[in-house]
Amino acid sequence: MKQIYFDNSATSRYKPRKVLNALKYWTSHSSNAGHGDSRDSIRLSQKIWDVRKIISDYYKLDNESNVIFTKNCTEALNIVLHGLDFSDKNHVLCSIFEHNSVLRPLENLRTNGKISINYVYPKKDSIRITADDVKQKIDDKTKLVCVCSTSNVTGDSNEINKIGKLCHEKGVLFLVDDAQGAGHNRIDIRNNYINFVAFSGHKGFFAPQGIGALCINYSGKLSPSYQGGTGTESESLSQPAYLPESLESGTLQSSLILSLGEGIKYVNKNYEKMQNKVSKLSTYLINNLKQIKEVTIFSHDYTNSGVISIALKGINSNTASEYLDKKYHIITRSGLHCAPLVHKYLNTQNGGLIRISLNHKNTIKQIKKLIKSIKKCINECKN
Repeated sequence: MKQIYFDNSATSRYKPRKVLNALKYWTSHSSNAGHGDSRDSIRLSQKIWDVRKIISDYYKLDNESNVIFTKNCTEALNIVLHGLDFSDKNHVLCSIFEHNSVLRPLENLRTNGKISINYVYPKKDSIRITADDVKQKIDDKTKLVCVCSTSNVTGDSNEINKIGKLCHEKGVLFLVDDAQGAGHNRIDIRNNYINFVAFSGHKGFFAPQGIGALCINYSGKLSPSYQGGTGTESESLSQPAYLPESLESGTLQSSLILSLGEGIKYVNKNYEKMQNKVSKLSTYLINNLKQIKEVTIFSHDYTNSGVISIALKGINSNTASEYLDKKYHIITRSGLHCAPLVHKYLNTQNGGLIRISLNHKNTIKQIKKLIKSIKKCINECKN
């Protein structure tokens, strides 16, 4: 039986041909970008710089030097959270929709006495954070606001453009986790006064796992979490003070970076078509799920992320997801999705949720099979 994949928000299964071809570049041109004067090294350095430009154009960043390559979004977020100096102001606002990649570093900082944290909740019966929600909690000691672009649980998008402008007015830094939104939305960092955007490449940008980036729109300094060779100022025992070298050390994941560049180019070329397809599939799925009385939907009717989370009455999400996989070869995601505060808010912390995440390569036929399988699961898996 052919497998049906509905876990694209964890990692996309479809990879464009040019993304895969870029992985092979090193087989014939292996070199260390920025660490030599050979033609291959110089050529690869230019190709990597071209990807910085692709990313800076996508996010409307002023300077491609402010694109820092990381191994994933988690590392990019940690670079900011552990790199900022909180000695002048130590208050951080964090939305309840954040992933543990934000929550755990913040809790570590709080435990060590470096910051205080307040959590921002949405208005009653809402599943998105607005600028007004943030405005209620900002005070004179607030240094940083953390709000993700899109929840990896509900699939809903937060009001990050207005939040960015609010933070700018208040003199507060703004960090956006775009792991779930990358490829599904467009963020204008410069015009919306967003200071940091972190993302991973292996979801909405269709790149392989192991590559992410941090975009920096901030004139201050971030303390590097590690130091090492950069290929520049090699005579000095101190880390270079300028970007990207101040935050990038060692050999870059060159083939993964080139693949990420191809993935973003694929998104740029097909953006409208992909968004329309995902919107159509999401609407069809939600409308059909509404017809099943044992299903509770925890996502809005309108979603551009393809993320739809549900609970089945009387059935643990892990039981249901395992049933769909083993019996019908349908891949979904179950549990708490590394976002415990939103599950507490939704009162789903015990059984978790089944997350169905679509992309433009899914089909109506696949969704019809999913709906039939969910109905059978309800009949066969009740506690």
